[in-house]
Amino acid sequence: MHSPLISTALLFYAVGLFWADLVQTKAVFAHYLIYTTTQAHAEQDISDAMAMGLDGFALNVGDPRPSYVRNTLYYLFNYAASRNFKLFLSVDVGNTCGDGTPCYTLANYSSIFSTYLSNPAWYLGPNGYPVVSTFSSGGFTNAQWIAWKASLHSQIYFIPDFDDTQGYYQSDIGWWNYWGGVVDGLFSWESNWPLIDSTTTPGDVAQDQMVLNGARAHGKQYMIGLSTLQYKDSYNTNLYRLGDLCLPQRMQNILEMSPGPDFVEVITWNDGGESHYIGNIWQEQNQNPDVTRYTSASGPSHKGWQPLVTSFIQAFKAGLNSSAMLPPAGTTAIGALWFKPMLQCATCASGVSQPQGFDQGRDAMNWAVVVPASGMYVRLITNGVYLRLTNLSPGLNFGSPEGMQAGTQVLQMAKQGQPTFASCQGSGGVTASCPQGFYNFNYQVVGLQ
Repeated sequence: MHSPLISTALLFYAVGLFWADLVQTKAVFAHYLIYTTTQAHAEQDISDAMAMGLDGFALNVGDPRPSYVRNTLYYLFNYAASRNFKLFLSVDVGNTCGDGTPCYTLANYSSIFSTYLSNPAWYLGPNGYPVVSTFSSGGFTNAQWIAWKASLHSQIYFIPDFDDTQGYYQSDIGWWNYWGGVVDGLFSWESNWPLIDSTTTPGDVAQDQMVLNGARAHGKQYMIGLSTLQYKDSYNTNLYRLGDLCLPQRMQNILEMSPGPDFVEVITWNDGGESHYIGNIWQEQNQNPDVTRYTSASGPSHKGWQPLVTSFIQAFKAGLNSSAMLPPAGTTAIGALWFKPMLQCATCASGVSQPQGFDQGRDAMNWAVVVPASGMYVRLITNGVYLRLTNLSPGLNFGSPEGMQAGTQVLQMAKQGQPTFASCQGSGGVTASCPQGFYNFNYQVVGLQ
């Protein structure tokens, strides 16, 4: 029989090892929708993500039956294994199949697991088992999820998005009693943007902190989302959930969370339909004409956000706050400017619906830059008119002044008493009319040059 003192010491030692293991597992992924994708483009996505400092992709699969799913997964896993890039499956049980029938049978995904679960590119959790995530609970019960895990011999590390279940965001004890035995960690989707008509500030992490605290109290991990905006005018949905400063504010808040998350999932790499992509949009991927009106291979690029994400990744892994974020060595500054392509006063033809959340839109020039030291400033110019000058502090700086006018938007950076050394200039400009025939709120994003 162990003495109470020794038993307590062993308990604290075990807990210490557990949390030490969690500290070592910090990683940042991007949510990646599986579309029809050529081999060259799948490989380019991985190369670009690695150059950004991402550790891997969470591969979102809704309907696993089409041949393009098998092809794209083959390209990604084959190349990722050769580059030491990591992948894991996000089972999209919140989706419906292309023919309108539910895709909610978990057995539909069995062929993917049997083919790739042992692939060296599959990301492993701290228990040494492959990580699996979800989009939604799919309405399944805890018993159904436990049975599904048993079909995989319970040898996975399960970090689902179950934020559609009652009591989730309150971290209710009843929720944990029901779901705690199913999950190894949690991932939240809806907390990334303010709800429509909510007074929540873009980038707020209060909901995430509540869930994270509950996860920690039950010995589980937490993966937090990092996103930009949510604008969608397709698939029978027309909505706008505030972006503005969602990305840099959430970066700052994530880095200040205590306790902090174990993983970050950027939402998303390539979801053009919801406008929160930061990676490549390939022509072959989504040919839905509603989507291609506002997101396409020739449409607005969002890659200007990537250097900010890279700087954030480095700070997150080092346990630093946003004031310690740095541009790459040898670089004076990184940053981006982003804005809606049409003003709030713009009116489309009668019968054209405004997106839900339209009234929360702002005529603002949103910007963020990272600098290594003070002594620099940002100047904003809208349609040739000076709007705002902001002196910069070391690390991450951002702002969102209103007063944007139709025309060209410009951000200039300079050191005190010296000429401009870098700038962002939006080539698309902003309009006070409705040239596309619908209310387009997909951001123009311009990187610092």
